[in-house]
Amino acid sequence: MHYVRDGGPGETVILLHGWPQTWASWIEVMPLLSPDYDVIAVDIRGAGKSDTPEGGYDKKTMAGDILGLMDELGIESANIVGHDIGGMTAFAFASQFSERTDTLTIVDVPLPGTPIFEMIARNPLAWHFAFHSAPNVPETLTVGREDFYYTDFLEKMDAGAGGITEHEIQITVDAYSDPESARAGFNWYRAFPQDAEDNQIFMETPLTMPVLGLNAGRLAPFPYVVQMMEPLAETVEGQALDSGHWIPETRPAETADLLDDFFNRY
Repeated sequence: MHYVRDGGPGETVILLHGWPQTWASWIEVMPLLSPDYDVIAVDIRGAGKSDTPEGGYDKKTMAGDILGLMDELGIESANIVGHDIGGMTAFAFASQFSERTDTLTIVDVPLPGTPIFEMIARNPLAWHFAFHSAPNVPETLTVGREDFYYTDFLEKMDAGAGGITEHEIQITVDAYSDPESARAGFNWYRAFPQDAEDNQIFMETPLTMPVLGLNAGRLAPFPYVVQMMEPLAETVEGQALDSGHWIPETRPAETADLLDDFFNRY
């Protein structure tokens, strides 16, 4: 696994990105946290410079990747923060390894197996859930058209917030123009049925660590992540931000402040 680490001897914060991104989605948040925390941004399985194995794209397995990284680095516990697919992975991590999770933050993603997921999956804005899940179809239709496909997706999901720069778009296009990385990214979606089954088991035991939920107010004006997590955890707080889907890029200072305040209080 590839990761980027910055910061000092404070508590560890592990940042997990979503689709179609890499660790670099957190690049503006990291220096705001690093004076007080040991900050690690990870390329999750299949993304960026991490390996692209044939399987293991269910979030239960991907959470095990993060545990392995923590063990390798000698990290006993951490504040786990995940955006999008990274948020699904973060939930699977906290559910399996609660003793290694100081706090859990989920940023703008519905969890498979929850009523909120079913509601959002029916929204036209989530059309890509089904498209990415179709066997071989997205790879076939996007190969050679990566610049258009990823640029169009990033810009539309920004919802006019101005959070995505041309440089950040190019990072995505370069990363996902690799056929194996593109396949891996689509496999994250193909694993949703398995994720739903795993989450049903996870949700039988409420999470005991504090949970922060943030979501894009320009796409869903109510705090849906908080509503989703309230039945699943003992302590939940959060809000909808004035942002499109790319919250860490659009509101880096606000994101870092919310995380810092949350970590300090718990």
